[in-house]
Amino acid sequence: MYGLPQTTFYSNDGPGNAEVSKVVETLVNNPGFGTRCMTGDPIPKLPCSSAGSDWFTPPVDSSITDIFLQGNWSMANPSPSCQCSTPKRTIMLPDCSPGAGGLPPPQRIQNTTDTLLDLTGRNMTDFLVKTFENTGKTRLGGLSVGGVNSQVRMSEAAIEASFRDLRELISPFQDNVTHQILQNAEVLLKKLGTRDNVKVWFYNQAWHGMASFLSVANNAILRGNLPAGTDPRSYGISVSNHPLNLTKAQLSYAAIATTSTDVVVSICVIFAMSFIPASFVLFLIQERVNKAKHLQFVSGVNPAVYWLANFAWDMCNYIVPCLIVIVIFLCFQQKAYVSPPNLPALILLLVMYGWSITPMMYPASFIFSVPSTAYVVLTCINLFIGINGSIATFVMELINDDNVSRINDIVKQVLLIFPHFCLGRGLIDMAKNQAMATLFSSFGEDRFQDPLSWDMVGKNLCAMSIQGAVMFTVTILIQYKFFCKPRLVSGKSLSGEEKEDVDVARERERVHGGGAESDLLRICDLTKVYSRRSTPAVDRLCVGVPPAECFGLLGINGAGKTTTFKMLTGDIPVSGGEAFLNGYRTWDTVPQFDAIDELLTGREHLELYARLRGVPEKEVAKVAEWGVQKLGLVKYSNKSAGTYSGGNKRKLSTAIALIGCPPVVFLDEPTTGMDPKARRFLWDCILSVIKEGRSVILTSHSMEECEALCTRMAIMVNGAFKCLGSIQHLKSRFGDGYTVTVRVGGSPPALKPVEDFVQQGFPGSVLKEKHHNTLQYQLPYTEGALAHIFSQFTRHQQRLQVEDYSVSQTTLDQVFVNFARQQHAEEEDARTFDNAVDTSDELPLQAVGTREEHLKQV
Repeated sequence: MYGLPQTTFYSNDGPGNAEVSKVVETLVNNPGFGTRCMTGDPIPKLPCSSAGSDWFTPPVDSSITDIFLQGNWSMANPSPSCQCSTPKRTIMLPDCSPGAGGLPPPQRIQNTTDTLLDLTGRNMTDFLVKTFENTGKTRLGGLSVGGVNSQVRMSEAAIEASFRDLRELISPFQDNVTHQILQNAEVLLKKLGTRDNVKVWFYNQAWHGMASFLSVANNAILRGNLPAGTDPRSYGISVSNHPLNLTKAQLSYAAIATTSTDVVVSICVIFAMSFIPASFVLFLIQERVNKAKHLQFVSGVNPAVYWLANFAWDMCNYIVPCLIVIVIFLCFQQKAYVSPPNLPALILLLVMYGWSITPMMYPASFIFSVPSTAYVVLTCINLFIGINGSIATFVMELINDDNVSRINDIVKQVLLIFPHFCLGRGLIDMAKNQAMATLFSSFGEDRFQDPLSWDMVGKNLCAMSIQGAVMFTVTILIQYKFFCKPRLVSGKSLSGEEKEDVDVARERERVHGGGAESDLLRICDLTKVYSRRSTPAVDRLCVGVPPAECFGLLGINGAGKTTTFKMLTGDIPVSGGEAFLNGYRTWDTVPQFDAIDELLTGREHLELYARLRGVPEKEVAKVAEWGVQKLGLVKYSNKSAGTYSGGNKRKLSTAIALIGCPPVVFLDEPTTGMDPKARRFLWDCILSVIKEGRSVILTSHSMEECEALCTRMAIMVNGAFKCLGSIQHLKSRFGDGYTVTVRVGGSPPALKPVEDFVQQGFPGSVLKEKHHNTLQYQLPYTEGALAHIFSQFTRHQQRLQVEDYSVSQTTLDQVFVNFARQQHAEEEDARTFDNAVDTSDELPLQAVGTREEHLKQV
């Protein structure tokens, strides 16, 4: 029961007693202690040799022998003493000096393989106490045979004489009943008065030691009293242990107490598995913030395919730590989790947890804009729900109260909506089930429940399978903005309060009248009104962009040009109007660019988007090489994009935009931050796109850039077009006339005659600058003014000693500044218009950062 071999002992306290000798004989020789070596081997799988060894005394060191040869030892003080606990020093076991307990007693190896010590004539108490530290855990008990009962005060003759005298006293009143009582009492006292007895010694921490060695004593007495010639190996008394059945409450409490450590294990698993799914949203948030996700959608990726691919990849990543957890359980051989019936349930719990928790994290990618913040928040939520839910329900099971039990049952059903709880509670239920089965197996009953049954982890697995499907569907619905339908918000039109410019009105009539049907891009009454604003951010824009044209869109911050770009690229919904690209509506199909993944190289970017845009696989490498060569990225093509300078990132964005030969390219301040050489290089690329017959929509703060690239442009003020036409047309219509610069000769130069000449010959002229020999005038624009200026200065050049003069138109910068003065919005309003989140479409907690210039492409 307690392992083999063991050490036992006996003592013959009545060596002169024949009956005692017979009992001792059965203990020392066959069949020995108990019933193991009886005929027929009644206890299988336990060794029993044919005969034991001879008696021997183990040798000891001579110094130990000298102690007992030189000392004055007696039965009361048979060996060196031991030191026990003192007020200053507390010890668990006696601290014994060498030789404590005396010299080793004679001993032999029994046929039961146990070691039998002969303690006859020894102070047994002294020996057992002082040698416990060395042999106590294998010495579970022994017997003393033939001891004298010190409590016996009367002999049998004295008992008979006493009862005889008692009968004489009560003889007048004695009847049959009284006679029988006295006779039974006499027999009882005679038996109680037995002087020779068998004393059983047992180790009280071996719970079954007392019953076992009591059985040994009974077997010895039985065999010692058998008739002569009887084989003692054929007789024995076997003992069976039948504990009292525990109540259901006691069994449940025992199982819960056993599973307390397993609760800690489940909490550790929940803790570890809470970090993994939270990390899956990091890249999703980054892709949404830098518009890479939007770019993929408009490059041909179906939103459902996008999320399905992310889910498949995340599950592959999840399987790795899942396998590590299973291997750890296998290494520690936790029977509650890795036994053959329990291992499939453990694997299913971990896999289904990944299936359900991964899509549950996805909606957070629409809310957060900082990946690290999302990771911390989601991890804390996972830990809070998983740990607190599992611990709370487990603690409530420990409380023996019907109301608490009912509440606990309800809580466990409600918390099944969380995968974290399903995993933690499933692990606890498996441990509890194994503990109950182990308890009942000790009583010979099989109470093990199938771990995959509904009452065990079956309901948890079912709940997690539903959760995964539901949350993935919710993610797809959020992506399609099923829960956030766009609202058309009415606003007060500003363009209706003022007379529209004739060129803008003419373009509106052309678009409405069908004259722009052949244009690549056609915008018709495009309007955007943000919530809680009285005026529209974009007010009924109408324009058509034909092939091979670069259309410039100018305006200060807050004019509405960025909002217009966002609507055209599908970033935000429109409040009214339409926009078409080759006859197709554009706000949900036109991509937004500048979505660069810092971990990919430039070449990998181009290959990725070439595949997404349908370039045949055999042509992908050629197309990527073309983009690298076209934009001058050969030196950097195999380096990660995160190491690129701002100018090279613009080049890479341009190359991505040109992949697939899009008919219309949107450029939002593409050269900002570039050096002059790189800027000129990008201009050449854009001009080559225009020569190929494609259209470009451009915004820029550089008037030089607009004059170099734009064939037509419009200036936006307060969300509406204030002018529209070619650059020369805008200068002619909205410029401040001509600028005349005159340089006068002579020493000192005679400037007064020139000033009088200009004042008389050009009414309305304004002197802008006056230096040593240079005058600069602003002349008003009139019909034929340019010819008149040249004729007058040529005629009087010699008389006025004019060395040279120049006539130029007003610059585009001056035209832009004149219109910019009409922008009434404050700086804060400007930021709101350009960067505000449209509350009709975006999630309420979504944060949108300040947008830098972007490269966009259809």
